[in-house]
Amino acid sequence: MKRSWSECEWLPNAGTLTLIAVTTTSAGIVVEAEGPSYGRCPACGRRSDVRHSRYWRSLKDLAAQGRSVVLRVHVTRWRCRNGCCAAAIFADRLVGVSAAHVHHTSRCGSVIHLVGHALGGRGGERLLARLGMAVSDDTILRLLKRPAEPSTPELVHVVGIDVWAWQKGQQHFGTILVDLERRRVIDLLPTRAAGSVATWLAARPSIHTISRDRHGPYAEGIRGGAPQAREVADRFHLVSNLRDVVQQELGRLRRFLVVPHHPPARVMVPRHVAPRLVRRTPSNGVRQERGLDDSRRAVQLERFHLVKRLQAAGLSAAAIMRETGIGRKLVLTWIRLRELPVRNRMAPRPGMPEFYREYLWRRWTAGCQSVKRLMAEIQPLGYVGGYAGLAKLVARWRYDAAALTRPRRVAAAVAVAVTIVTRHVSPQVAAALLGQPRPLLTARQAEIVDALKHHCPGCTTMRRLMLSFRTILRVGKVPTLHRWMARATATEIDGLQRFVRKLRQDLGAVEGAVTERWSNGPVDGHINRLKTLRRQMYGRAGVDLLRARLLPLVHNAAR
Repeated sequence: MKRSWSECEWLPNAGTLTLIAVTTTSAGIVVEAEGPSYGRCPACGRRSDVRHSRYWRSLKDLAAQGRSVVLRVHVTRWRCRNGCCAAAIFADRLVGVSAAHVHHTSRCGSVIHLVGHALGGRGGERLLARLGMAVSDDTILRLLKRPAEPSTPELVHVVGIDVWAWQKGQQHFGTILVDLERRRVIDLLPTRAAGSVATWLAARPSIHTISRDRHGPYAEGIRGGAPQAREVADRFHLVSNLRDVVQQELGRLRRFLVVPHHPPARVMVPRHVAPRLVRRTPSNGVRQERGLDDSRRAVQLERFHLVKRLQAAGLSAAAIMRETGIGRKLVLTWIRLRELPVRNRMAPRPGMPEFYREYLWRRWTAGCQSVKRLMAEIQPLGYVGGYAGLAKLVARWRYDAAALTRPRRVAAAVAVAVTIVTRHVSPQVAAALLGQPRPLLTARQAEIVDALKHHCPGCTTMRRLMLSFRTILRVGKVPTLHRWMARATATEIDGLQRFVRKLRQDLGAVEGAVTERWSNGPVDGHINRLKTLRRQMYGRAGVDLLRARLLPLVHNAAR
């Protein structure tokens, strides 16, 4: 007895099909059905009941209790009776059951697309095989990359733009665009060129706000494709840029990044090997630079002798590290040596600032302490380097001269602390701690910050400016930002002055970061998701597949 398709629990709801039989085999379940009794020409739309031939079409369907199901439909080829129609023969269109030229039903295709969107090709293939719907990974990826049916696009008003790397260590980047209002990916571009960004923005005139980092091509692309949009610089990148500037400045003052180290009480050190490390003040001779090198060499030599005395007393490398605060790598190196080796220095070349040290020192002591003027003087002599390298060389002279003008009681007070063991803090750690408010610091971190403010010149100023900049980005106003930029310029710290110059070049976006609430936080989250997907696909995914897996599922639903 035949039953209609809609009454059969095995088959989708398609009233034009009729169930013939359900057969259980060792491979799974086979459901046979018959097509409609007439056809309609897809070219002209005329109905036809004149058969040309018949054939079986096999479609993979949803599994039943873990067993695979194959739907076999007896499809008819019809003759078109319209003499003016170009299609003389056409086959049944299984509308609501399956799309043309596919080997699965529509409901099975929806499940395949859902699994492939979440797991990709290989992972989706393993899961679907376990569920009783075995398909190859190539089929899954083909369904994912199939273009969706055209629909009415949603208007986008606020967009976040950022860059992502195709491969680590290579100068090959793409662009990700995120709808910040809905917090989802809109599109993925294979490059980060200003032209491609401008073309994409020009096709969407509804955009009125764009959040971005301070990458130059994006600013150019926004001016070309969406001049009406309000630009907003990402606050996280602004704070990160300021921290990098402070870290570079602290790198030039590395010898001042010392903090007291308190050894744990459980380590017992013999009295005859008690640590005797003293902070050295810069030499004030004519060759000030050579005196500083000798001072640093003396401090390093005392630290080396201290490690050797503790080693002779029977302490292990771990105990020496806990007692002195010296790093593990340095302690393990020194315990294998008998004498501290002399540090090798590369001979200066004509294109390096070091090659002109004597000339620069004479001009510096003569009163010419402008880096731009010194650079203009040595360029005719053959200097081909940049401003930053020259500023790094002369920065120590400026700071050391400031240290020499301090009252003598400060140097005397430091010299009294003979038994205080000190350790150096890296510029990365120091910059991170200087940018944190005191309530967020631990007791040890607060002690390090206080020591840096006491010993390192300029740390107090840099910390005050970093904290005030964070506050301005969070709850400040545009006039407050301009006053902060004036104070940073007045400090005469080269790094902060360069940072302010960069802010002025992109002032509109920086002011937008103060006044607008949007940021690139959701964009960074989707970039992490993109990297995860690429690792899951072994880094072989092209832009089409990445776009299919990043875009929301509703835009890529299988048909």
